Amino acid sequence: MQTFKDFKLSLRTDHFRNFGKVKSSLFFKLVNRKYKLLFLFRLCHFIFNYRSRHVFFKLLYRFFLFFYNRVQYKLCVEIEPRTRIGKGLFLPHPNGIVLNPNVVIGDNCSLLHQVTIGNNGFKGMNDLAVIGNNVQVGAGAKIIGPCKIGNDISIGANSVVTKDILDGQVVAGIPARVLSNKISAIYSEYLGE
Repeated sequence: MQTFKDFKLSLRTDHFRNFGKVKSSLFFKLVNRKYKLLFLFRLCHFIFNYRSRHVFFKLLYRFFLFFYNRVQYKLCVEIEPRTRIGKGLFLPHPNGIVLNPNVVIGDNCSLLHQVTIGNNGFKGMNDLAVIGNNVQVGAGAKIIGPCKIGNDISIGANSVVTKDILDGQVVAGIPARVLSNKISAIYSEYLGE
């Protein structure tokens, strides 16, 4: 279960990855849709874990879920509050992103617009993708589980991933094939390599 300290760390890391070191004014936070989406997702996810403890948390969850659903509707995004997403989620263009609620996504992942992560109904409803840390998913890419995506992966735009991907690879195509075993420059700097 997520603690309040984890919640604050997730908010800080998301803010840094999306907006840099610049401190945001209250006006920016109230007007920026991307900030509202990330903040309300983290808040609803945090409260979702505590809603069975007391009626107050259930009411609080319903209250913030109403605003979160409005932001999702405006951005055409479907990310359930119960979805397990690590800290440092980067959404440069949050438009048309659809995630199955049971997907697991690691830390410092980037999801571009029109990304879909779901399951193959023929293989079972609960077998979904598990995505590691430092994964960059290009625009329009589809990840159809069950599959395991390793760490330090770059998935090209409009790719369709249906199989496991080992650590440190660049994949693209329909179906996705390995293009390179070289970590992208973005994550090389982040990892200090």
